[in-house]
Amino acid sequence: MSHALVIACNRGPVDFRTDPSGTISYRRGEGGLIAVLTPVLADGEGVWIAGARTDGDRIVARRATSSGEPTAVDLPDGVVAVRYLDLDPRAYAAYYGTIGTETLWFLHHHLPIPASGPAFEAAWRDYERVNDEFAAACADAAAPGATVLLQDYHLALAPSQVRRRRPDVRTAHFTMCPWADPAHFRQLPEHTARSLIHGMLGADLLAFLTPRWAQAFLASCADLGYAVDPARREVRLPGRTVSVRVYPVGVDVPMLRERAAAGPARVEGERLDEVVAGRTLVARVERMEPAKNAVRGIEAFGELLRARPELVDRVVHYVLAYESRSSLPAYREYAAAVATAVSAVNARHPTAARPPVVLDTRNNLDRGLAVLTRADVLVVNSWRDGMNLVAKEGAAVNARDGVLILSRDAGAADQLSPYALTVDPGDVGQLTRALAAALDLPASRRREWLHGLRQASGAMAPRGWLEAVLTDMAALPDHLDTSVGSHAGSSSA
Repeated sequence: MSHALVIACNRGPVDFRTDPSGTISYRRGEGGLIAVLTPVLADGEGVWIAGARTDGDRIVARRATSSGEPTAVDLPDGVVAVRYLDLDPRAYAAYYGTIGTETLWFLHHHLPIPASGPAFEAAWRDYERVNDEFAAACADAAAPGATVLLQDYHLALAPSQVRRRRPDVRTAHFTMCPWADPAHFRQLPEHTARSLIHGMLGADLLAFLTPRWAQAFLASCADLGYAVDPARREVRLPGRTVSVRVYPVGVDVPMLRERAAAGPARVEGERLDEVVAGRTLVARVERMEPAKNAVRGIEAFGELLRARPELVDRVVHYVLAYESRSSLPAYREYAAAVATAVSAVNARHPTAARPPVVLDTRNNLDRGLAVLTRADVLVVNSWRDGMNLVAKEGAAVNARDGVLILSRDAGAADQLSPYALTVDPGDVGQLTRALAAALDLPASRRREWLHGLRQASGAMAPRGWLEAVLTDMAALPDHLDTSVGSHAGSSSA
C-alpha cells in the first residue's frame, strides 16, 4: 500500500504491550514530537513508520509484514496508520543509545559525549544500517511523487538514502532538538560530522524550530566547506539548493483545553488537589532526562524556602518527571540525582506539615495536564531545548494565571520570553530570585502575561505547522539531479 504522505520517526505514536495471555494493547507514547505529529495523520492520508521497541511492537511489525497493510491505532487525535520496523535489537541499541542519545542528543544539548574509538565506529555502522532500513521502508511506502517527512537526529542519514532510492519523492528533515553551536559540533570525528551533514543535505528542505538552531546548522555546513547563504538560509550543492527553514511549532489550544477538562484529567486533578492541600503550586512537567536540569530547579526551590521560611507550609514544588531512557547509565544517574535533591530539601524541613517537594515519576498525560492546569508557577529551566512544548501546553490549559519561568536557552524563549521570567539555566541564585518574583507578581501582570503566552503558544498549531511545511515544499524548484554532492566541501563556491 502506497501513501501520498510518509512520516518516519524513531518511535511510533503508541507502544504496543502484551499481557501474559498474549493479548496486545497499546498506550500513547511520550514526548512532544508525538503530540505534534499525531494530529496531522489523524485524517488517514498518510502513514507513520517507526522502529519496533517493545515485544508488542515487534509482533505488530511481523503481522503487518505478512498482511502488507499498516496497523490502525485509535488515539485522542483520531485514527493513525502506523508501520513498525522489526529491526535487529543489537543494531537498534547502538543506533539509538550510543549514537542517537549519548552522542547526538548530548552533543546538540551541549552535554559531554563519548570519546571516539573502535566501539564508537562499530556503533556508527549500526546507525548507518538502521537509517538505511528506515529509508528503504519510506521508499517502499511512498506513492509516486509523495512527500516524505523524516524526523530528528535519529534519521540524519536517511534523506540522502531516500533520495538515492526514490528521486521522484520530495523529502524534508526536521530537527526537533537544538543544533549544536559549531564549536560543540566539532567534537564529532570529522568523518562522522561530514556523514551527518551529507545525509541531511539529501533533503529538499531542512526544518528547524528556531532561527538560532537553523543558523548553527548553516555555520556547521560552512565549517565543512559547503557553499552557504546565511541570509537566504540555503546550502548550494551541484545542481540544486537545499532550503533551510524555521517552523516554530505551537500547540492545539482548543484540543488541549478539551482534554484537560475531560473526565480522566479531572480525576487526576482531584487526586492532585489532595497532595497540594491548598498550597501554592510550583510545578515542572517533563521527561526524566539530563537536559531538563531539574536538580538545579529543585535546589533553587530549596534556597527559596531557606530565604523565606514562612513559605514552607504555604508552597509545594510538584516535580512530575516521568521515566525516560532508563537503560542508559547517564539517565539512571540523573534520576538518582533528582531523587537525592528532593530528599535533601525535604530533610531540611522535618517539621513541615507536608513534604515541600513531591516527586512523581509516572508517565500519565492526564496527570500532566492536571498539574499544568493548576500550576501557579511553571518552571522550565532546561539547559537547551529544541522548543520545549510543555511551556506552551501550560499556557494553553492553565486556569490559575500561572507564571512561566523559562530558560533563555529553550527554543520556546524566542516566542515566549516577553511574557515570562527568563533565566540562565546554570544560575541557581537567579532562578531562586525568579521563583520569589513569580510568587509576588501582581495579579494583573499574571493575567496579562498568561494571555500573551496563550496567544503565542497557539500560533502555528500542529496542523497549520504541517500545512506550512507542505506549502513550502510544493513551492521549491523541481529536482535538477539525484545526487547530494560529495561528503566534503566539493560544493564550495
